[in-house]
Amino acid sequence: MDKHTAMKVFCRVVEKESFAATGRELGISTAMVSKYVAALEKELGTRLLNRTTRRVSPTDEGQYYYNRCSTLLMEMDELESSVTQQGQEPRGVLRLTAPMDFSVLHLMEPISLFQQQYPLVRIEVDLDDRHRNLIADKFDIAIRIAHLSDSTLVARKITQCRSGLYASPEYLSENGKPETPEDLQQHRFLFYSNLVQDRNYLVLHDKKGQKQRVRIPWTLAVNNGRALCEAAAQGMGIIQQPDFMTTDYLQQGRLQPVLEDYPPIEFNVYAVYQHRQFLPRRIMAFIDFLIEYFRNNQRW
Repeated sequence: MDKHTAMKVFCRVVEKESFAATGRELGISTAMVSKYVAALEKELGTRLLNRTTRRVSPTDEGQYYYNRCSTLLMEMDELESSVTQQGQEPRGVLRLTAPMDFSVLHLMEPISLFQQQYPLVRIEVDLDDRHRNLIADKFDIAIRIAHLSDSTLVARKITQCRSGLYASPEYLSENGKPETPEDLQQHRFLFYSNLVQDRNYLVLHDKKGQKQRVRIPWTLAVNNGRALCEAAAQGMGIIQQPDFMTTDYLQQGRLQPVLEDYPPIEFNVYAVYQHRQFLPRRIMAFIDFLIEYFRNNQRW
């Protein structure tokens, strides 16, 4: 039995939950797929898959074996890729997940410039403000704007942004401009729902730069930053948003800062990737390119 092939077949069966679908993808018969899995089970002396008429699922032992197998196969592929690409131009498919608004506003240009420099790299971008699982969803890189917690992942800082409070001139003219964080309790607040765990409180910095929580009466929660900025520009209330979202609104006079005497909250923008011994050159080349791009981007 070709152990390497059997492991690849088994992993695809787990991912596809089907012998037939795996066979169609790999160009082999369903019987051959079953033969590979049966040979693995015989060699290991344990049942790896539960089979029913509707679906295939791994046993506990099968799930453990799959987790280790998929990692080993990925490392083997990357090792071969890194060896064959030594001295060659970066190439292949790079899978990227990134926040929607940041990507629409600021990521498409560096991607375009990167591909002009490295035309053999194809990039698949998944825009999602939620944090996707790099390992389970098989992404090479995630762009994250956050204070990162400890993780088995590796993070490299690309740039940073600042999050401040903003409202429309019309709203402030009608409702008054807050002078202290406590004044916000008398105002309507609009929340970015993807990040805020408790919508009744807002995290701010006091004048000494120390974080404080202020109780806020919220009226609208939206899971999209551009929609939130537009709602504030329409006079619906006060928002807390990063500067890369609000710059155009400020220049157009549709929003203006609130509590300018209080320090904004700073966030780093990271490129996050799995800790691997052998990284394809396209991954490191792309991260290096982003860091250089934002370092030299005057608009940013």
